[in-house]
Amino acid sequence: MSQRQHILDTALALMSQRGVDGTSMRDLASAAGLNVASLYHYFASKRDLLVAVLQERGFIEDLAAAPAPAIARDDLDGLADILDDILRSMLEVEDFIRLMLGEVMRGEETAHAVGVELFEATQTALERWLEESEPAVCEGPGAPAVARVLRAFIVGLFFEHLAGVTGPSDDGATNFRARAAEAAAVLRARF
Repeated sequence: MSQRQHILDTALALMSQRGVDGTSMRDLASAAGLNVASLYHYFASKRDLLVAVLQERGFIEDLAAAPAPAIARDDLDGLADILDDILRSMLEVEDFIRLMLGEVMRGEETAHAVGVELFEATQTALERWLEESEPAVCEGPGAPAVARVLRAFIVGLFFEHLAGVTGPSDDGATNFRARAAEAAAVLRARF
């Protein structure tokens, strides 16, 4: 692993626990086993470091340059599957999501802009998937409204996961699958 990558990994871990403002460059240098001057050789400021973490995780350049991702894959065959797939992918980057949430709540502009792009991309991808795969669920309110409800469900359930109240199992993936199936059953029963 390169020194730069080591710094980014350490920064993500510290910032997800303490926030950007709560993580000094001195703390980061110490945790990475460097002196402060060496850290500044790689990153001129904490803001530059945060941007590098976002770029490293593919959230700045990819979202800005690419169209909304197609989240439906060939092996997904239902609404519960797509919700479960999104939630499980969020588990894979939980530290990153914690960092972004904290920074957005503190008013950090870069985190806010990336968050807006993520929500817009998720909205667009859900709308597209619903129109193509579950058109009956969209009758009446339309795909944008149903996608907003599903997006709110995903975010709310992830907050429940962070609070430790998603379900009886300690395994987030198991709880996500059960809750995704419940949401799909409710939507299908309604339409």
